[in-house]
Amino acid sequence: MLQHSNRVAGAMTATFSRLSRRTSWQLIDELPLAFDAHHPQGMARVGETWWVSTVDIANRLGFVLAVDRTGHLVEQVRVGDASRYHPGGMDFDGEAFWIAAAEYRPDSTAVIQRFVPGHAAEDVFVVDDHVGAVARCGGDGDLVGWSWGSRRFYRWSVDGTLLDSRTNPAHFVDHQDCQWLDTGHLLCGGVAEVSLADGPGWLGGIGVLDAATLTMAREVPFPHYSPATGRPGTHNPIWAEVDGDRLIVHLLPDDGYGAIRSYATPLVELTSS
Repeated sequence: MLQHSNRVAGAMTATFSRLSRRTSWQLIDELPLAFDAHHPQGMARVGETWWVSTVDIANRLGFVLAVDRTGHLVEQVRVGDASRYHPGGMDFDGEAFWIAAAEYRPDSTAVIQRFVPGHAAEDVFVVDDHVGAVARCGGDGDLVGWSWGSRRFYRWSVDGTLLDSRTNPAHFVDHQDCQWLDTGHLLCGGVAEVSLADGPGWLGGIGVLDAATLTMAREVPFPHYSPATGRPGTHNPIWAEVDGDRLIVHLLPDDGYGAIRSYATPLVELTSS
């Protein structure tokens, strides 16, 4: 994501770290997409342009799509290759996007790619695992990501050297998308299939990952669902920002002609030291 002031970044992380089941979220905006976005995976906004990673499952193609503020497609960038065509969660480091494109199965392989808007994606290194999401820790930091379903967390240097790897002991949700928060943490969003009395259902959740220790510092349910499909709001793409005294999370849970839905909650105010 674009760099924030230290105070705004701290307020974002503090707010995410204090979310609970009782947190109230208000739907404040909805942007319908005027095109078939296939199966969205990750999302970030640069200026007024939304960038969405997605997989065209039928044609085995991966893309990052540029969407204008009216919901129209203005550009698409091919990512991945013939076998690694499933892009995952992604993030923007202020200059370039970092994205993993993987085989469409767990315990497989992925290629980590970097692309500057307006240019083609470039391969950086290959990982011997399915990487479901990746983000850079600031404009000059390492990369942090995770495997299929966020079962393993990883940290790499930008040249692909593995610096750390941790098993995720939590099974609350499988995180799908991520965003650097400028405080040493990543925002995570995801879903899990759960067994209910009347059959299978879905649970959505938001988490905060400590990038230094590769451990989840917070995980809470997200209580809103798509009115069109019933999917949890955090079914794949998530991107957050501060607007005045509100924390806003933008979500794109549905495939095809979906909508970016924006929810707000009061921002935690930091006291002066």
